[in-house]
Amino acid sequence: MSKYSQDVVRMLYENQPNYISGQYIADQLNISRAGVKKVIDQLKHDGCDIKSMNHKGHQLNSLPDQWYSGIVQPIINQLELFDQLEVYRTVDSTQLKAKKALVDNKDSFLILSDEQTEGRGRFNRYWSSSKGKGLWMSLVLRPNVPFSLIPKFNLFIALGIRDAIQHFSKDRVSIKWPNDIYIGHKKICGFLTEMVANYDAIEAIICGIGINMNHTESDFSDEIRHRATSVRLYADSKMNRYDFLKVLLSEIHKRYKQFLNKPFETIREEYIEATNMWHRQLVFTENDHQFIGEAVDIDQDGFLLVKDDKGNLHQLMSADIDL
Repeated sequence: MSKYSQDVVRMLYENQPNYISGQYIADQLNISRAGVKKVIDQLKHDGCDIKSMNHKGHQLNSLPDQWYSGIVQPIINQLELFDQLEVYRTVDSTQLKAKKALVDNKDSFLILSDEQTEGRGRFNRYWSSSKGKGLWMSLVLRPNVPFSLIPKFNLFIALGIRDAIQHFSKDRVSIKWPNDIYIGHKKICGFLTEMVANYDAIEAIICGIGINMNHTESDFSDEIRHRATSVRLYADSKMNRYDFLKVLLSEIHKRYKQFLNKPFETIREEYIEATNMWHRQLVFTENDHQFIGEAVDIDQDGFLLVKDDKGNLHQLMSADIDL
């Protein structure tokens, strides 16, 4: 791909639905009109629906279902949350890419991929990350906070993801403590938080997020169709991936600032209201211990309080929960 492709696709995207002239693009990039035509032809070959007309210029009608760093970069520039952006067509896992990128790197950064071949969620469970359908990304953040606050990070970020999906969904979006997002009884998002630390400080939080964004019913296998869903199935139309990403990162940024500056107690009631596990008998697995119980509260430290079928109260920091 030409080194100018990302700049050209950004200009076309930002000027939709208007035409922009080849001369304007050439002047902005300090290249020839022939160079512009070469880039436009390549973008068309890659799947961009671009209409070109003499005396009018070029008009972008639609993009293929993939990420362009030229469009993503201005979005993250507005947030001032990341120092670095990496965009891929396919990776084994954005989480693994993030871990490798941490070597000799002190930046905060965002990694996006159109596809993951080895996506994993909590408890090392496989996460289907089909090409062009979802949002598969990892955030690397550098909070200057004590170890004790890290479990609460998930609770703040879960609210941010819930709020972003709710912005597009006509149905209520809820949280299954602590790392899953649901619509109704179906899962729409999972995220995995890992910490990199030395003996005296946190070096980074790596937060991998997988959201089923534009899947239709037929995109889910028979094995998971009864328990998986996507944003598109509850929205008015197919999602514009860049509009969705902009809202998502904005909501995450908002909750991340809260995490850095506010105690969990300030959002506790909001989180309880957003949770979907109340008044139900559920199966809880903590480490190798499994029991049946009912979630009764979330305490000021973010722990889930569960009363088992024998009347014993359990305080859970993390657990596998079958809804």
